[in-house]
Amino acid sequence: MKKEEILRAIRDCAKDLGRNPNLREMREIAGVPTKTVYKQLGGVASALKAAGLTPIGPGFSLTETELLLDWGAVARNLKKVPSAWEYERQGRFTPKPFYTRFDNWMGVPKAFCNFMGKPKNQGLNRQWRDVLKLIATKPEVVVPVWPSAVRPSRRRTLPDRPVYGSPMQLAEMAHAPTNEMGVLFMFGVMARRLGFIVHRLQPGFPDCIAMREIAPGRWQRVRIEFEFESRSFFKHRHRADKCDVIVCWKHNWKECPKGLEVVELGKEVENLHRGGAEARRKAYGG
Repeated sequence: MKKEEILRAIRDCAKDLGRNPNLREMREIAGVPTKTVYKQLGGVASALKAAGLTPIGPGFSLTETELLLDWGAVARNLKKVPSAWEYERQGRFTPKPFYTRFDNWMGVPKAFCNFMGKPKNQGLNRQWRDVLKLIATKPEVVVPVWPSAVRPSRRRTLPDRPVYGSPMQLAEMAHAPTNEMGVLFMFGVMARRLGFIVHRLQPGFPDCIAMREIAPGRWQRVRIEFEFESRSFFKHRHRADKCDVIVCWKHNWKECPKGLEVVELGKEVENLHRGGAEARRKAYGG
């Protein structure tokens, strides 16, 4: 394919999709081989620019104005504050740049209000009053605190019933993990927020091979071992030099080697609830 034919195919693909094609869509829909995109055009961003399109999405620089106005447009269309899933279906971008810029999804309404409250945006404030009203009238969602204050001796454990972890108030998993399988599932729930993309799960050590974004548009391969408690890594006699990250529910291995990173999902869930509750309180006038 000649360069102009490649660019025409990319433009036609974008027109059919109603948005910019990604690398896979360039290959499968436009018929442009991945090798051609990089060798002849210098990558996805360069290919989109050469085709007269504006590169947008993960890995590209997005302004606060672009993100928040697009979020506001989705809220206006839905007539409610959108969830991350609802935004992903209707918005121009993925939720990822919002997590990067505003820490968590619950912080986006607050950021929208703050943005519209800036003196330079008074004109925009008038245009987006309907969305500001949607945010102001959204009911507070209270995330309860579940303290482990009951002594085990005061409550009889029924031998014929399973034991659950504390309630977490997450849509994907109602109770905290109590074993390694629960940690594996919770990692799947939170992998995107933590910046991981899983490539392979396997029965042998290490449990998982994944890619992790270390900088905008730059990724590295990491080896992950799942444990309910981090010190089990030592108990199982795993080699630290063959693993990059321990993903656990509870980090209790004080002697963990400095070069071995630990992701404590229990703390991540706490931070998610704490940050979400605080963002909701401030954003909705609580």
